Amino acid sequence: MGSQALRSSRRTSDAAAILDSLRRIVRHLRVSSSEAEAKLGMSSAQLFVLSQLNEGSSSSIRELAARTSTDPSSVSVVLDRLEERGFVVRVRDPEDRRRARLEITPLGARRLARAPELPQLRFLRAIESVSSARRRVLVQSLAELTTLLGAEGAKAELFFENETSKKKKRPRGL
Repeated sequence: MGSQALRSSRRTSDAAAILDSLRRIVRHLRVSSSEAEAKLGMSSAQLFVLSQLNEGSSSSIRELAARTSTDPSSVSVVLDRLEERGFVVRVRDPEDRRRARLEITPLGARRLARAPELPQLRFLRAIESVSSARRRVLVQSLAELTTLLGAEGAKAELFFENETSKKKKRPRGL
């Protein structure tokens, strides 16, 4: 085999290994999300937001979005669902009456206590366990791949939250 063919074979092999790893990660997150939804009737995205509020109230959607490493509009949609179900409340900030603090309710805390280990938290812990040098390489590589795919402008939504809401809104009989 010539050197050009060998390099091409390695690139193909590397690409296949990367794609396989990404598929496994996404599948793990999807299966974990489905299991949480089946057990608790809420998505893992909703549980992830609840878990972040359980660590302390948030003074804004933007702050909560930063804590969940996602887009404020995605967090807003999830918060609306959680608030509708009584898992989260917006309480006027006593120091600034123009603002509302986001807080988990006792019902939300009870539901969260029944939740399995959240895949997003496990994922974040796994990334944090990698050396800082390797994390930087991973960040740079994923950023480059995102750009090459033309996805750099896409919103960073919570995993599978929109899929969950689309399933529930589908008309019956279709």
